[in-house]
Amino acid sequence: MKKIFVVIAMMLMMVGNAFAQFVRIEKYPAIPIEFEAAFVDQVSGYVSGVVKSMYGQYFGQMTPEGNIYGFGSFYTDQDGEVYGLYRNGDLAFGIKKGSDIAKVGTNDHYTAYDLHTGNILYVMKDNQKYNPSTELKENNKFLVLTYPNGDKYVGESSHNKRDGYGLYFYANGNFYYGKYKDNKQLGYGALFKQENNNVTIQYWDGLTNQE
Repeated sequence: MKKIFVVIAMMLMMVGNAFAQFVRIEKYPAIPIEFEAAFVDQVSGYVSGVVKSMYGQYFGQMTPEGNIYGFGSFYTDQDGEVYGLYRNGDLAFGIKKGSDIAKVGTNDHYTAYDLHTGNILYVMKDNQKYNPSTELKENNKFLVLTYPNGDKYVGESSHNKRDGYGLYFYANGNFYYGKYKDNKQLGYGALFKQENNNVTIQYWDGLTNQE
């Protein structure tokens, strides 16, 4: 009988540890502002343009040698629409938006959202799927928000406000990729101008920008 109680106690401890792990899991890695600033310093002088390949069409920054590097967007058959920070041709951090699921984060650590409901499906980290906490699920969604002037926001939200990483599509065809907090742009982001295939890096303090 004593052995049975020991086994049960061990199982309860394992469940408790697993539950604590689920609660603590972050949606994706937090990017320190110093790292973002260093990245922006490196790519600020890179040109931007459109490149077509067998994998799809890329619109964004490139090195002088023509390698994909910096803020960019990629339209592919495999991943759908991909926006964010690219390094040596690969997505370092951003948004992958398919027909049913949107993934926000890195290739190894991201949050997956159901595009039909906007709800979080799971958090992927180190090839392991995690069930996020109830609080995380209730407070975070991936939504499409439309505005009277024809603009549209597609991305993470909290309480129907732009919050997290997202895309703001302007009625004139331009779009912005970056982070939001309480409906305001925050930190580094990029404005993609369709009329001249130009990418402009911007920085927002979260205080004086668009509501």
